[in-house]
Amino acid sequence: VVLLPLALPGERRNDQFYEPTPSVIATEEIVRKKLEEFRDNWVNASKEMNYKRAHSTLGLVGALAYAFGWHTKNAGPTSPSAWLVSKALTESKIAQNVTERSLKEAKVEDFLRDYRFQDHDVIRLRPGWRFLAPVSFRET
Repeated sequence: VVLLPLALPGERRNDQFYEPTPSVIATEEIVRKKLEEFRDNWVNASKEMNYKRAHSTLGLVGALAYAFGWHTKNAGPTSPSAWLVSKALTESKIAQNVTERSLKEAKVEDFLRDYRFQDHDVIRLRPGWRFLAPVSFRET
């Protein structure tokens, strides 16, 4: 399990003397509210659609479709986890230049790529937003 921290525009988490500005605090509150709404909506939807039983199947189908090169024609996501995170970033206005197709084709490793060096298979954030170094919780 890897945690990929997200930094807001103007935020400097590695600076021990950093005090967040009022605009950073306001942005953080707005984004927190949007992400909480997204979470609540999807928790309710997943209970209604019994998503917990479909997650593994969707992941397996997406992985096979990607392995055979059918992921561009697959109606489901390539990675359900990456799709859900990408959708949350898009709905909270953090991600940019995202189409519904690119959301479905998102993979976990796309979050680790830098858009400045790659145009394809990357989750692009709005200017000022950035992912910080990944933090590993456990290895299997």
